[in-house]
Amino acid sequence: MKNKIILTNVIPRFGRFGAALAALLLLGIAALSSSGQVLPPSSLPYGCSYEEWSAKWWRWYLGQDTNDVELVGSPDICEGPASRVRFLGEQPGPAGLTFQTNHVIIPGETPVFFLIVAGYYDNTACPLSASTSYTADQLATMAEGGRSNIVQITCTIDGVPVAGLEDPLGTVYYVVSPPFSYTTAEEGTIVAVFEGEPCIPGGLTVYPAEAAGVYLMLSPFSPGKHTIQYFVNGGVYGTGGATYDLPVLPDFRRDGKRVE
Repeated sequence: MKNKIILTNVIPRFGRFGAALAALLLLGIAALSSSGQVLPPSSLPYGCSYEEWSAKWWRWYLGQDTNDVELVGSPDICEGPASRVRFLGEQPGPAGLTFQTNHVIIPGETPVFFLIVAGYYDNTACPLSASTSYTADQLATMAEGGRSNIVQITCTIDGVPVAGLEDPLGTVYYVVSPPFSYTTAEEGTIVAVFEGEPCIPGGLTVYPAEAAGVYLMLSPFSPGKHTIQYFVNGGVYGTGGATYDLPVLPDFRRDGKRVE
């Protein structure tokens, strides 16, 4: 089994194993503007913890088909405020250092959840005979070494810095997912591209998987053009980052009329 250390624009990864989290200090959070505010993990935004949102993000992302990659995804929740949340993703790529600008459009009244830096870990490997059988707890224990490589994290929303990221080893936005499963796409599985391991078949359900990293949940933006930018310094592993051009559409009622 490989133990990769990868820093990319989309998902800087620190291995194939798991994640564990020590107690974190709750840091102050600055209001960014009248819209697009960072919601703290302690608030259980839209009824779920950051840990739960992170597992849902990975399940969505790892199930994608590289022939039709979505940059905006749904948590697959049918009703309630949580159903309005959308995930921001990026184009996958092999190991390496990259920076991307992604143009995505979202409707008004849409909270967004996205990953800045994280690792996901499971027991799959190529050849498949090399796959391991670590328990979820064992997978989780192996994550802290990857976290220690992060030197710097910054993020701005519409040019305003997000508070609470100054200490990458102590930020409250670093969370560990609960164990989760994901199912690879039937064709063009993102895992084969992202891992560089084409032996991972389509339609494979993997459990347990673990993820640990830094994420942000933002309240809905006001209609208009917005920008999210983040940067990660992974020390000896290099740097990566991304920019989202984020036009937000006006809100509409069911009758199709604009809500002023």
